[in-house]
Amino acid sequence: MAVVAGGAVLALALVLGTTRYGWITMVRFDRRERALDRALLVELARIEILRQERVRLLRDRRYLEAKAREELGMVRPGEVSYRFYRADSLRKKRP
Repeated sequence: MAVVAGGAVLALALVLGTTRYGWITMVRFDRRERALDRALLVELARIEILRQERVRLLRDRRYLEAKAREELGMVRPGEVSYRFYRADSLRKKRP
């Protein structure tokens, strides 16, 4: 009788633990949900940083000009841009 009861308990545990909505699956879902929540917070922070950058670019002409010069290499008409690189940055990197 004890063997039958033990087998029934084991079978029930396997069914509940491994079925589509079993305990193991729910634990996996919970972990995935927590990981997605963390990723969402990171992305929301990135969005806020980008929003602040956009506002600053729209309001501050000097900041906009500095970004255009630094990141895009833009110059005003008649200006010449000089770029200086470290000597070791010009060497080709070998694998």
